[in-house]
Amino acid sequence: MTLQYWNKAHICGLLSVRFGLTSYLEINTSTTGFRYAEARQLGFQPCMRLVYRANEPPLDGLPVDFTSANEDIAACLEDTRLKGQTFDLVFVDPHHTYECSARDIREAFRMVAPGGAVVVHDCLPPDRAAANPAFFHGEWCGVTYKAYIDFVLGNPDLDYFTVDADYGCGVILKPAGTGAKIKNWLRARRARGLKDEWLATGNDFDAAFDKLVSDKTRLLRLVDFRLLRRKLG
Repeated sequence: MTLQYWNKAHICGLLSVRFGLTSYLEINTSTTGFRYAEARQLGFQPCMRLVYRANEPPLDGLPVDFTSANEDIAACLEDTRLKGQTFDLVFVDPHHTYECSARDIREAFRMVAPGGAVVVHDCLPPDRAAANPAFFHGEWCGVTYKAYIDFVLGNPDLDYFTVDADYGCGVILKPAGTGAKIKNWLRARRARGLKDEWLATGNDFDAAFDKLVSDKTRLLRLVDFRLLRRKLG
């Protein structure tokens, strides 16, 4: 059973406490995220967020460090406060088109420190309707799952897993360097032929979703939250 009670903030909190992750960046939109207050309560320093498609102030009333009214975040990334900055934990809850998701995951990984983690929300849509590649108001996960799988399978040196909670929370571990906080704990061999099977779906979102449904455990390296707590406890 998927534990929807455990959400993306719980997963970020578990990683931060277990591995002493102390700095945080969130990349989201005005219609995604909604857990920034909980991240601030964890005591991250710095604790920053970049909000794009920001047509109105966030409902939580908390400050936004970097903002864009549209989908272009280039100016945010060039801001002197962010340029060259790294974070122990970068949380991504993007606009769930493929283009925005792929870019946000790529930029998040660039900004995460060696041995740190990128957490990506909405990697396991509950049904085909939620996985529509075009935006609609409501339960929309879009095709973030495809951008996430493309990224992790396209980088064979990465360790990753996906928590089966809150619409699927992907965790990408940046290869550890000297003094790294997270040692790659999963170390599971990738299933033989999996990348080729996934690439065979091409740019067909229906075929990609069918493959996700039929082979989600292998593709996502799906982990129950209770198992994650035991492993990281």
